[in-house]
Amino acid sequence: MGMYTSHHLTARLNWPGLLFLAFVRRYCSLQVIGLDHVPTSGAFILAANHSSHADTAVIYASLPPPHRKKVLAAAARDYFFDNGLRQYVSRVLFNTIPVAREPRKGEDPLRHVVRALREDYGVLLYPEGTRNQSGGIGPFRGGIGRLIAEFPGLTVIPTLLQGTDEVMPKKAMFPRPRPVTLHFGAPIPDLHADLEDKASWRAAAEKVREAVIHLKDEQPARANS
Repeated sequence: MGMYTSHHLTARLNWPGLLFLAFVRRYCSLQVIGLDHVPTSGAFILAANHSSHADTAVIYASLPPPHRKKVLAAAARDYFFDNGLRQYVSRVLFNTIPVAREPRKGEDPLRHVVRALREDYGVLLYPEGTRNQSGGIGPFRGGIGRLIAEFPGLTVIPTLLQGTDEVMPKKAMFPRPRPVTLHFGAPIPDLHADLEDKASWRAAAEKVREAVIHLKDEQPARANS
């Protein structure tokens, strides 16, 4: 490991990130369920629903340092990798890696995700591909199914975020203090897909989506929130 770890001085100092994530936990009154399901070794995917730019900060704020050091966040190249402030902040705080939503001809949009998994990183992935404004969970794209096909036996953790859409709605400029619950589910069993069969990618992606939706039914009532 180390290929994708940010080498910016701010990242090496560590404390700016720790302060920011502590602020996120307090600002969002963050409640975390199922942290013990997140692996501490080996390649894995955190497959999360996506409704806010606050999502990644909340997930990283929930992880203890040993986990954070090995988790990368897959982010849209066209938005976050602009060689500006967004890229700097996302690389320093979340070790983001680019995903091409509109890949060039012959380009593998998941190239960096594949390499990260081969190097035993965990990857935070939003299979919807964009933020969902409906309040529900949109269709999952087949890319996660392709990764399941390429890495047989890959650990996939369904991850449910609730409340981040109120912390920072899609067009909001500043976050608002709202309670957030983050639920990590158990690894999804019996995930299979065939690299030569894109229909199997979509079927595997739908199984991951169903596991994320199912977490809503398992969610205990939040006390005094």
